[in-house]
Amino acid sequence: MKTPSKISSVILWSVISAAFIGPGTVTTAVTAGSQFQLRLLWAVVFATLGCVVLQEISARITIASGLTFGQSLVKKFGEHNGKLLQWIVGGSVVLGCAAYEAGNILGAVAGLNLITGIRTDFLTVVVSLTAGFVLWMGGKNWISNLMMVLVVIMGVAFASLAFSQDITFGNLISSSIIPQMPDGSELIVLGLVGTTIVPYSIFIGAGISKGQTIPLMRIGLAISILIGGLITSAILIAGVSIESFSSFPELASAMTLHMGSWAGHALAWGLFAAGFSSAITSPYASSLIATTVFDLKEKSKARIIWMIVLLTGFAFGISGVNPIPVILAVQALNGLILPLLVLYLIIIVNDKSIIGGAAHNKGYNLVLLLILFIVSLIGLNNIDKTISTVFELSASHLLMTSSISVAIVGYAGLKIFR
Repeated sequence: MKTPSKISSVILWSVISAAFIGPGTVTTAVTAGSQFQLRLLWAVVFATLGCVVLQEISARITIASGLTFGQSLVKKFGEHNGKLLQWIVGGSVVLGCAAYEAGNILGAVAGLNLITGIRTDFLTVVVSLTAGFVLWMGGKNWISNLMMVLVVIMGVAFASLAFSQDITFGNLISSSIIPQMPDGSELIVLGLVGTTIVPYSIFIGAGISKGQTIPLMRIGLAISILIGGLITSAILIAGVSIESFSSFPELASAMTLHMGSWAGHALAWGLFAAGFSSAITSPYASSLIATTVFDLKEKSKARIIWMIVLLTGFAFGISGVNPIPVILAVQALNGLILPLLVLYLIIIVNDKSIIGGAAHNKGYNLVLLLILFIVSLIGLNNIDKTISTVFELSASHLLMTSSISVAIVGYAGLKIFR
């Protein structure tokens, strides 16, 4: 295998890292660093490794079976149940794309506003039209090349902010491998997982994997996602010196105060690259879902789907809504979609009638079940916290949420080991 092919695979899969490093990543990771220092860095490590694993099985299903995700649901669960699951899973993720797009455009606009000082309503129009032009004109390879450039910009910007922090290497290592859950960190942990293991990026992976071999896919996918995880870690580290913030201008001012004027500029460029790349990949994912889940053959219909997603983001952006609460809410809700998607991926990838000779050994299933347990537990705990807050319930329900998570894992285990 020639090196240029490997490089091309990394560039192709850079769409994934560009997809999950959006304004939501910036907001959530900086918040994690600001409120809890490095104590939640382990969540970024887990989410990055989990993203690699889930992207690998999603792409492997497509490459080995030649089926789209929607077709594999029908083959596994039958015509009626499969179609129903297509709408539940695909519909939920498309709605998530629309919700994400609001934060993506708002984040890109916030970055441009910090750079240029131009009015946000005008910048919203510019960003939305430019994203629409790229989606209309660009093919898979063209979009991948553009995403690679934007990932490099993000990497340079946020790495420079991280390296300016006074943190020891030993502290970084220990925080990366020792899980901690400080009081009040549950929502942020959910957000860190949700902003990295993004449901719609799993569909991007399935959509762009056709035509690749499994070994080549694994190389490009692993390198691209690990780079994305390093960038997310850099963003969290950059937030360590920030006490609090409620808007991107306030965050830029705080970074300028602590690190100098260059830090504000680095944040602005990184934020723009994160927002603009995700403003393209989110609608792009929705069009791939239309073709790979709902089996829409007509390009014009798939184009309508991404237009609706883009217009939704534009409507939020032009309304002048403060992006921080919107982005944090989307990150939390995104984590709740994951257990269902992960459950079906695990079941399908263990069906040899679908996956054929590309099956993995049974030991790998233990890793998949661990990921399923953690995303289920995090999602259920967040639901429990929300209900407890609304109804003013003081009792802890960790035992209940843990039991339900175990039941979900048990159901998956029965499906794949029996």
